[in-house]
Amino acid sequence: MGAGRGVALRPGCGRARVARIGGRSQVTSNRATNPLKLWVPRRPGPTSWIYATTFGGGLVAGDNIQVDLELEADTTTVLTTQASTKVYRSLRDRGCQQHLHASVGSHATLVVAPDPLVCFRGAIYHQHNRVHLAEDANLVHIDWLTSGRSARGECWQFGRLASRLEVIRDGRMLLLDSLELVPRETSLDNPLRMGRHHCLATVVLFGHQLTDGIESIQELAAVDSVDGCLESFSPKAEGLIWRLVGPSTEAVGRRLRSRLAFLADHLQETPWERKW
Repeated sequence: MGAGRGVALRPGCGRARVARIGGRSQVTSNRATNPLKLWVPRRPGPTSWIYATTFGGGLVAGDNIQVDLELEADTTTVLTTQASTKVYRSLRDRGCQQHLHASVGSHATLVVAPDPLVCFRGAIYHQHNRVHLAEDANLVHIDWLTSGRSARGECWQFGRLASRLEVIRDGRMLLLDSLELVPRETSLDNPLRMGRHHCLATVVLFGHQLTDGIESIQELAAVDSVDGCLESFSPKAEGLIWRLVGPSTEAVGRRLRSRLAFLADHLQETPWERKW
């Protein structure tokens, strides 16, 4: 999966490689084709930051975005977005899709922390992320979405959403997590489904360097909260799967920032400090 030079990229593809140079992680190769752009700002600290964005601020029918990311040993990288990803209305059942293929080297850490996905009325969206971890690599993967444009009265009115996450360590599948939501088949605002909740998040954490952070998440969960969010935890031998629903994007965002504040110890700041 490397980010090799001289290889033609189809539209919507990006490739980046991160290496440790001079005691910090640096993006040594970065290529992308329209409508995708990989923005690599200069920021202090040992962590490399990559912002994935598309022209127009969202995805339209027919878009096929693919990001290939390679982290060499002893690097730390945050892959994020500038703002929420909008998925515009699909035409004639033609949807859009995004794919992430990441390889995380020895003692390296990848934090995937995008802003939430916002699917407009009638949108069709497919996402497939596959992460290969070295034996001692670490991963924080955040995936969250809203019920739509609440200011326009949209509430789970997209056409279809499907996502799939695969986490593989040394050829062994650690996690295969998939989600499919089709509101036109069964209304998602049904009390037995999403009910009054308007935001859904799944956070996956793997790696020995995250052990203390995983313990802190579960300890904080024992504290009563009044923000209306509901949580579930699935501890794994090498990590944790944390699922969260809430009445608003703001409520879920506050919970994510609170529970994941320990990331500042690994990154020198959290992925949200310069955004909200």
